Amino acid sequence: MKLNGRRILFFAPAFFGYEGKIVDKMTELGAMVDFFDERSIKSSYEKALLKINPQIFHKKTTDYYNKIIEEIANFDYDYVFIIKCEMMPIEIIKRLKSLFSKATFCLYLYDSLNNIKGINEKLDYFDRVLSFDMEDTSRGSKMIFRPLFFIDDYKRNFIKQGDYKFDVSFIGTIHSDRYKVIKAIKNVAKKNQYKFYFYCYLQSKFMYYFYKLTKREFSGAKKEDFQFAKIHSFEIAEVIDKTKVVLDVQHPKQTGLTMRTIEMIGMHKKLITTNQSIKKYDFYNPENIAVIDRNAIKIPEDFLDNPYQVIQEEIYNKYSLESWIIEVLGV
Repeated sequence: MKLNGRRILFFAPAFFGYEGKIVDKMTELGAMVDFFDERSIKSSYEKALLKINPQIFHKKTTDYYNKIIEEIANFDYDYVFIIKCEMMPIEIIKRLKSLFSKATFCLYLYDSLNNIKGINEKLDYFDRVLSFDMEDTSRGSKMIFRPLFFIDDYKRNFIKQGDYKFDVSFIGTIHSDRYKVIKAIKNVAKKNQYKFYFYCYLQSKFMYYFYKLTKREFSGAKKEDFQFAKIHSFEIAEVIDKTKVVLDVQHPKQTGLTMRTIEMIGMHKKLITTNQSIKKYDFYNPENIAVIDRNAIKIPEDFLDNPYQVIQEEIYNKYSLESWIIEVLGV
């Protein structure tokens, strides 16, 4: 096993259970993993305040990390692996570097640099920095380009197109202008008589009211338009299995590919996406992926009816969770 006997200190924000899948895969590969949530802030109310002023919870966050350090100070780590590192103060990173001086410090970013406050000042404290954002890694920095992954729940053998319950489906968190784009796509789907499934997730009802006050596109929104419970990966996979084409709407300030995009590789599914940069990737095929303008929604004719084109096995395996872990840690 590639990580046999290695001890890993792992910090990551909770993101739909993927952090647990990463822990499970590293353990399966032979590692001993100590995992902690990268965020000390858990409630939706606190998260909303955090967007307004990140310094509000500085003391709470520092106390949170100091307590963790007391718990793990006597361990000897081979890797300190952090995802995003938005919440962790620099003084905590310095303390970890001092305590675990022999460890390789690895940082993975699944968000663009412009969207992570204070991240540029932290990059030099890491031995390896990898990002899902092609543009960020092309600016002469030490960052390595590495797209996201699909977990084993989304791994499928290719099966020829059959009968589907849904023509188009979307499952994701509502942020930025995503709801505005989804409403426009829903109108196109209704006009074309497509069967569709949209699961628009908000972290809480508080976030719904917060957006009603701060986002114009929410003026006509109803609570019933949204879901407030997280959906498990196996449930998402079940919906996608019954879907002909999956919809992806990336953050407008983001060029990196979302997790949903990569998961569609694993499931051999066709994709409609607003992300123009997808054309630069090794798996891109216009027969499988329709790129649309988020400001002028139009789904290409016959796209839903044309069959999926199978990608090369080498490219398929490259996007697995195991391959992602090995590359991020530099094993």
